[in-house]
Amino acid sequence: MHKPLILNATPIIYLCKIGESKFLKQLQEEKYTIQKVVEEVVDKGKSLGAPDAFIAEELIQQEIIKVKQPRNTAFINLLSKIPDLHKAEIYVLALAKELNGIAIIDESIAREIARIYGIEAHGTVYLILQLVYRGKIPKKKAKEAIDKMIQAGWRLTAEEYTKLTRELE
Repeated sequence: MHKPLILNATPIIYLCKIGESKFLKQLQEEKYTIQKVVEEVVDKGKSLGAPDAFIAEELIQQEIIKVKQPRNTAFINLLSKIPDLHKAEIYVLALAKELNGIAIIDESIAREIARIYGIEAHGTVYLILQLVYRGKIPKKKAKEAIDKMIQAGWRLTAEEYTKLTRELE
């Protein structure tokens, strides 16, 4: 049984932006996001005319990504005291903890906080690599997707990119 995936905005935005929203459909795990991410990705994106916002909305309407709010207000309040965490990241981490899931979050500070609180957390690359490991996509397709995300503005350190390309060779 796979742990549920709790998606922050960045993985949804970039997979939709590069035309690979089907990656999310190919992962058998339950996928969740929070209302704040829907506001950031869909509502704000649509008001800006971003095509990826409409694709993200479709994923939510089809319940490929379900919207769920965390209930542990004490934990949310605790995380809210950490200055570098954004509201969406706080709620994603809180929901991941509640569902014993995996937070899919690209911001390194949020992943570091997750580790401190015993929450499994990975970035967008984790989703792509899972598809490679499970034989759903070839390594070449994964590398192309990552390169497209970088061209679209997704950030990755040179060290992370080197490690990733080694993994995909």
